[in-house]
Amino acid sequence: MGQKVNAIGLRLGVNHDWDSKWFAEQNYATALHKDFITTEFLTRVYEKNGVLVSRVILKRTFGTTHIFLHLFSPEESLLNNKVDKPTLEKTLATINGTEIELNIVDTLQHTKKRVKTIRGISMQLAAYRSRKYFNESLQAIGTSMIAKSALLLSKYLARQVENDFRHNQFIDFIKKALPLFLEHLPEVKGVRIQFKGRLNGSDRSKTQWFKYGQIPFHTIREKIDYGYTPAFTLYGACGIKVWICFASDDQEKLEKNASSKTGKV
Repeated sequence: MGQKVNAIGLRLGVNHDWDSKWFAEQNYATALHKDFITTEFLTRVYEKNGVLVSRVILKRTFGTTHIFLHLFSPEESLLNNKVDKPTLEKTLATINGTEIELNIVDTLQHTKKRVKTIRGISMQLAAYRSRKYFNESLQAIGTSMIAKSALLLSKYLARQVENDFRHNQFIDFIKKALPLFLEHLPEVKGVRIQFKGRLNGSDRSKTQWFKYGQIPFHTIREKIDYGYTPAFTLYGACGIKVWICFASDDQEKLEKNASSKTGKV
């Protein structure tokens, strides 16, 4: 059952929280529809300008809707200059019928740990440095794992599959980069990625998947994030699925304490 249902929906209320946080005694369907339109609108506006949306959190209070928008873009100019925030808030206020408080979270600057991790891994993958997607791919993988967003990684992989038709070369690069990230990030227990479609222009649909580390689908207490994004290529639609398993909070504390003790010695 763990492989047939959404890993996030299976764990809601256990170790995952809802992205929409509000309560309504009346007009529940209307409020739910507004959440869907708001998420789709923000996703299309930013991704049309090359900025990936990893998460949209909505909190409704009396007369005000608080929106926390998690974005990823390696280029700061795309993130800061492409979208007019006041105009966006006016449109969102019209959709929701309330005042809007829009908060932008730049996941690329989520933590300094990402920079150290990417520097160490880029040295081990020097043979791929000439490829255009080298630096951007490492930033996307590192940010998605540290920010705990499988959806961000699936969206980035889908965008690369759409832009670069040499799918096998890109997939081979991802296969070699992922285990290096797992070595540098002990809080990530495992990653599984699945590509399905006419990859590299093949005559028939193929499924390629690979896994590193542990992905216990059936263990509900495990923190597994899931993301799915379709990629629309000249050969048809390709589906990209990503599962990332993170260590629990207690396990992270134990690993940090152990690493600090070994460092002191």
